[in-house]
Amino acid sequence: MKNRILIVCLLLLSVCSVLFLYHFRVEADSRIEQPPSEAPFSHELFDQVLQEHVDGKGRVNYTKLKANPEKLERYLDLLAVAKPTELFYNAQLVFWVNAYNALVIKGVIDHYPTTSVRKVKWFNGFFSRLKFQVAGKTYTLNQIEHGIIRTEFADPRVHFVLVCASSSCPPLGNRAFSAETIEENLETATFNFVQNPEQVRIDRAKRRVYLSKIFKWYDDDFEIGYEGVADFLADYLPPEDADFVLSEGVKFHHLDYDWTLNDQN
Repeated sequence: MKNRILIVCLLLLSVCSVLFLYHFRVEADSRIEQPPSEAPFSHELFDQVLQEHVDGKGRVNYTKLKANPEKLERYLDLLAVAKPTELFYNAQLVFWVNAYNALVIKGVIDHYPTTSVRKVKWFNGFFSRLKFQVAGKTYTLNQIEHGIIRTEFADPRVHFVLVCASSSCPPLGNRAFSAETIEENLETATFNFVQNPEQVRIDRAKRRVYLSKIFKWYDDDFEIGYEGVADFLADYLPPEDADFVLSEGVKFHHLDYDWTLNDQN
């Protein structure tokens, strides 16, 4: 009897070990070595992917894309050997934002079907333990977002164009960003996010403002050029709402974040 119990315990321990190692292992996306192109870097392939697989609400047809990933894979091949440091400022920003959004999609289809990026790896591992080749180096999504985009470009509006494949994220557009229109894109994405009552909601009776947790997680970023979140919001709200969020006694509450996959299915 004791031997049976011991065997069962060892089996259970083995199963638990396998599950632990699966969720905590680092996964690296490998690419065939190829020389960088001398042609100007183009986001045309990613633009085509978005037009073909993203609807007007920012939802992705992951089923279709997983079955036909050729254009996305070719774009990722370009990212792997690109030289973004040779680009001018806006083009560098566009490079890293498009790269981030494309790699999130890649991470999802590699583990699809799933209902949430939170289920791909435990403890936020989707963003910290999946690794991708970009510009001749290997990065996690967190390294791209926090170590490059937030650090080198220091613009709070980037939070509204970076899409983490979840329902509470900003919606994914169906066109790739371009250096020529990125300023307009940042303004439009920020305005649309702040004006969306699912992300920013005012309750005058209770003197409360309900906000996306993006404003909590990255509150320091909203002190870049502003005096904090309220001052930032005031720039994108109607005058009467702007006055309210800046008034004394208003309390800010953060909404629950919905990590459900932004899936058309």
